[in-house]
Amino acid sequence: MNGFQSFRGSVLVQSYPQSGLKQRRSGIQVLEVLLLFPVLLIATLSFFVLGPTVTIRQAVQHAAEEAAREVAKKTGTQTTDFIATDVVNESLSVHGLVLGTNTGVLVVVEEDNLVTTVGDTSLATAPAAVPFANPDQVIVTVYVSVDDAPIPNELSNMGFDISGRQISHRTTAFRDS
Repeated sequence: MNGFQSFRGSVLVQSYPQSGLKQRRSGIQVLEVLLLFPVLLIATLSFFVLGPTVTIRQAVQHAAEEAAREVAKKTGTQTTDFIATDVVNESLSVHGLVLGTNTGVLVVVEEDNLVTTVGDTSLATAPAAVPFANPDQVIVTVYVSVDDAPIPNELSNMGFDISGRQISHRTTAFRDS
């Protein structure tokens, strides 16, 4: 027997000299940490990018749906651009986004074979007015530039660059007859 034996109370304790197994195991653990660290870092940083992106995407969807609904309900002397501006500003102002020139937000309203654009026209070109199958149809598209939205671009150094992109949502509503 190469080990050391001793009795402690009624229990036999046997120990063996370290054979280097513990040192090799700690080297493997360091290697595992070094291999997994970049993956865990990218996953953690992606949560900081994905969370605000999803929040802004939901706000854009809500703004487009509300604007289409309100434009479809318009009566009297209300103008399409006033309604769209009011509704979109109300929905997006929570996130620091407002309609205006060079603000990164554009609203395109298509109704009655007319196209109305409000906001930053450098974002997207207005679609061509196409005769609608239903004259009671209203289509609203909201565009938001990611560069102007409160979305961090933390992964750009790692090749996941989101700058220069747009979040958009297109919604159709129908007027009550």
